[in-house]
Amino acid sequence: MKKSSSTWSGFTLIELLVVIAIIAILIALLLPAVQQAREAARRSQCKNNLKQIGLAMQNYHDSYDLFPIGGASDYLRAPLVSWQVRVLPYLDQAALYGQLDLAGTLPAASYSAGNRSMVPYQILADGRQLRQVLLPTVRCPSDALGSVRNTWALGNYGASLGSQFTQSNRHPSAAACEPFNGFSEKTTNWGDTQNTSLVSGVISRAGAAIGIRDILDGTSNTILVGEILPMCVYGDSTGYDFGSWSSSVSACNASAVTVTPINDFTPCSALGAKRRTSYPTCAAYSVGNATPESAWNFAFGFRSLHAGGAQFVLADGSVRFLSENIDHAGTYQRLGGRSDGKLIGEF
Repeated sequence: MKKSSSTWSGFTLIELLVVIAIIAILIALLLPAVQQAREAARRSQCKNNLKQIGLAMQNYHDSYDLFPIGGASDYLRAPLVSWQVRVLPYLDQAALYGQLDLAGTLPAASYSAGNRSMVPYQILADGRQLRQVLLPTVRCPSDALGSVRNTWALGNYGASLGSQFTQSNRHPSAAACEPFNGFSEKTTNWGDTQNTSLVSGVISRAGAAIGIRDILDGTSNTILVGEILPMCVYGDSTGYDFGSWSSSVSACNASAVTVTPINDFTPCSALGAKRRTSYPTCAAYSVGNATPESAWNFAFGFRSLHAGGAQFVLADGSVRFLSENIDHAGTYQRLGGRSDGKLIGEF
């Protein structure tokens, strides 16, 4: 009689280890690709946000023959809102805008702390204050550093003061951190004036009324809005609303400047070990409120967490990605200045 035989087809230990090693290698190869695809999607969404903002600015200009002001004649009085609040009706937020009391005529009880001069503190129909509203259109999904700070909802897009002189915090140790002012086209500190001839960019936080007629260099050669990282501006304890999309004091208002190089992360202590410092001595200040973020000559630059640069809206409404390696002293400053009369090449 023929004896039956059986064979065992299982894996040996060595074969199992080889399979595991192959799977690990495949995962290691695929993970960066997945992360890059996710970042590409986030960057695309950020670009779409900027396109919406650029269109909103153009529509606002069509209605009023000027771009929205970044502040008021006196930025210590009502309504104390940013340009982004003013363009809400053009960002599909007419219902939100319709609730706002920009004239300060509502009773004090309609405001947190009863201050009618600060519209961001206005209590809305749903019980929130304006300053607490998270608005997706003003947030870049690539920024994972935080969407709220000190109960203020943050934003990632700042209007451009252009190539403007920007003095750091007047604390002696922070005041030493002003290496970029030598690049400035206009020397009025922070553009705090209503005299348009003293403002390099398109929007002034002091309420200078600027329109396309004032952009003598051409709308396709002038930065209107760009990306910022709100957690890289000022410190938590002192800059209570810096980085808010709704406040006139905020970096989202009209304080971002081209004098600071794109993606200079010297003031970004929120990045921790990932921070790149161009001027390490300016990152060491810790006396009083002289934090790295209060070295304002650094802190109010345009920056993003997109690799290699940041995205900008030009005054014609188009969106461009500018490399952090752009000619800083020449091309970048000329893109900041709306009427410097200087020629500009490809960028």
